[in-house]
Amino acid sequence: MLPSLAAATIILFMLPFMPTAGLFLRRRQALGPSPLSEGAYAPDHFARNLMIKLRARAALIAQPVLSVFESDLDHEPLLILPGPMRRAPPECATKMTYALANLDLPAALSCDKEIATEGSLQTGGNARYRALYAAGTLHINRNSTVMRWCHADTHLKVDAGCRILGRASANKTIKVDAPCRFRSMTAPIILIGPAKPRIGGALGVNPQSLMAADHVAREPVSLTAGTRLHGSVKAHGQLCVGAHSVIAGALVCEGDIVIGPGCLIEGPIIAEGDIRMAGDCEVGGPDHPATVVGENIEIAGPAVIYGAVHARSSGIMTEK
Repeated sequence: MLPSLAAATIILFMLPFMPTAGLFLRRRQALGPSPLSEGAYAPDHFARNLMIKLRARAALIAQPVLSVFESDLDHEPLLILPGPMRRAPPECATKMTYALANLDLPAALSCDKEIATEGSLQTGGNARYRALYAAGTLHINRNSTVMRWCHADTHLKVDAGCRILGRASANKTIKVDAPCRFRSMTAPIILIGPAKPRIGGALGVNPQSLMAADHVAREPVSLTAGTRLHGSVKAHGQLCVGAHSVIAGALVCEGDIVIGPGCLIEGPIIAEGDIRMAGDCEVGGPDHPATVVGENIEIAGPAVIYGAVHARSSGIMTEK
């Protein structure tokens, strides 16, 4: 008797909610899963989307831009700067700025909107920016902060004391002077400090001189200095790589990864914990880009990385 009474009570209680629940379920089925936009994970995704809109907006202007032209983009105020103008007006601190040629920014600027150029972009020092784009080279001066993203179609130079809190990318090179804090950097080649790439990196080593083996362990692993291995290393706990080792494979670890000075690592470096890399190391190769991924990442310069570095929490590039 009691179970039947309880069931009846629950049914009566739920009846007022049935139409709403049915409507919600039908709407979810009609909508389906939310698709990700094409290229959403590409490092230059935000830059490409912004430039498509800016170029389309500039093309709608009938007369040539000979002086500062005020417009709007997505209901945001927009400054379009002419080709001859080299220095940004003060209004760029509060308005989105699109320069049709090279642009120099003043020091100590605090800008809450995006700044983009069809030429090269030189920022001032001790500044704060929302986002930066340059069709040419992009140089971020000392002690500056980029809050969201920065991208250069050619070369990106980041001076010492900067903080890149979002995505940083370049189609050719990223050159970083230590110390520098970062979250994500992607380029065909990333140079940290006074680094010079070795010819071919780990791939330039004769494979016959390397011991061919994959190493998988359920305990911490410590590779001695001078290890030469053609294979990947996977470890539980901490993974330590001794100085001047050559690993023609990946490093994967459930804990922290510690890499000694002068190492050549051909494959990706992936840690669930932190990654600490000493100076004079090289990761990946010109034809084999690699990725360094960890919770907190510390890389001492000089160092060379072909590909990308992603810190899930925070990253810092330091001097050796």
